Amino acid sequence: MNTFKPNDKVVCIDATPIPIGAPNNSYQDFEFPDGYIKEGTVYNVEDVVTVRQSGESVYITGPYVLLNNQHVPWNGKRFRKVGRNKEKMKRGATNRKSSSCLDIP
Repeated sequence: MNTFKPNDKVVCIDATPIPIGAPNNSYQDFEFPDGYIKEGTVYNVEDVVTVRQSGESVYITGPYVLLNNQHVPWNGKRFRKVGRNKEKMKRGATNRKSSSCLDIP
């Protein structure tokens, strides 16, 4: 199980348009003013809350959810943390690529 905290980087692993943990609501009850989350996209966690029906849920920077005109969090099961080591390795590889392209006498 993931344990999220504010400022964590998370990647969407489940973007199916089926409500998770909302037993009395259907997809039509929700609004997505900025669009829907996208699988494989990395988001920043703004806040973390525990919801009785679904457990850990997150507010992210980017697409948000409205239910009956109320801002509600995304279910945490739709995301996983981005590993710090992988993030550093990607940045390091990018830096090496860009420096190897320089003509140094």
